[in-house]
Amino acid sequence: MMQAGSPCPLCEAPLAALTLHDVEGDEAPMRLTLRALPVLACPAPHRYFAGQQFPIWLLNTLTDAELPKIPAGQEKGLVFRKYACGGCGATLPSAGAEPHTFSSSQAWKETPGFAVDITVPVYTCAGCGREQVRSAAELAKLLPAALVHAFKSAGIKAPG
Repeated sequence: MMQAGSPCPLCEAPLAALTLHDVEGDEAPMRLTLRALPVLACPAPHRYFAGQQFPIWLLNTLTDAELPKIPAGQEKGLVFRKYACGGCGATLPSAGAEPHTFSSSQAWKETPGFAVDITVPVYTCAGCGREQVRSAAELAKLLPAALVHAFKSAGIKAPG
């Protein structure tokens, strides 16, 4: 298990706790931003997750606890997809979405807390005025790739 003070697996320099500011990953139309993300790094700089289980924990936390908080419509149709309001059932418009950011605070084990921003297009229902994404299932499909893109953009390597 890697921790601060242990040697970097690539260059043997000691690892230290480091905070990365805005780490972003895009999987259109979703943008994921991790702010003040705790990592381990050496001077080279080789960067690693704060713990081996961190990426799986973060994906599960966002999928199980954060995505359900985002108001969502419902997918209808197998071949021709349409989206209905999750409140009144009216058809959601196919265009005119405005980007909206949903933020949450997270903390993993003993590491400092960090923030997660999920920016997605939000549609306003013409029937009841409810603001929502088209589909929760659509968000769940985009999230893993957006997270991978964020980790890659920050140069974070898997341990070992």
